[in-house]
This record gives sequence, C-alpha cells and structure tokens, in this order.
Amino acid sequence: MNTSPPRVLVADNQYLIAMEVERILQESLACDVKISPISTLSDALSSGEFEVVVIDAAPLEVLNVERATMILSAGAFPVFLSSYDHFPDVGTVVSSYPMVSKPPQPDDLAAAVLEAMRRKSSHGKGLLDDR
Repeated sequence: MNTSPPRVLVADNQYLIAMEVERILQESLACDVKISPISTLSDALSSGEFEVVVIDAAPLEVLNVERATMILSAGAFPVFLSSYDHFPDVGTVVSSYPMVSKPPQPDDLAAAVLEAMRRKSSHGKGLLDDR
C-alpha cells in the first residue's frame, strides 16, 4: 500500500521560522511541506489539499477565529505557533488546538502535528466546535 506523506502548510510571515518548521517536519515526520506568508493563506489553501496548517497565532482572537475557520473549511487542522510570553487562556480558539512556542523545538512541533493529524482523522473535516 502506497501512502503519501502528510501535506503540511506553514503559514508564517517570518520566513526563517517557516523554513525551520519545514526542516523539522521533513526530518522528523517526512512531511511534504509548503511555505506561505499569512497574507496568501486563502490562496495557498485553495491550491492544495493539506492535512495540517502550522500558522502563527495572532495577538487578536478574532483573527485566530477567522484563520481557524478558513483552515477547517479547507479540510485541514490548525497548529498554532506562538511567540508570546504565555499561552492564551483556556477557552480561546488558539488554546483549543495544538500550540507550539517559537522558536519551535523538534519534539514539540512533531507531537503537535501528529496530534492535529489524529484529531483531524477522528473528526473528519471538523468544525470549530470540535475542540
């Protein structure tokens, strides 16, 4: 049985961070990774089928809700990257999905992507309420 590697989109405006995420995922999980700035997230999602989208968490919850909804609507599952000093409070959109600190550590990032893949497969395309 020929299974293709997981397809992961990395949406981050910090290209060096995105490249590090790409390297970690290719080395640890043998993922097929595409990098996109957040400004082209919608176009990137429509141009390919992704299992997981690793995306930079925004400081405004409304942006995180919008991005999570867009990712879930495309059939993928989000993993948020955060460069903030603390993780968001419980009950926020970002706290409902796997989260990794910036700069990402290989074990943490791989675990978060695997968790997202597990949750995506157990919930189908998922809805925002499937947290």
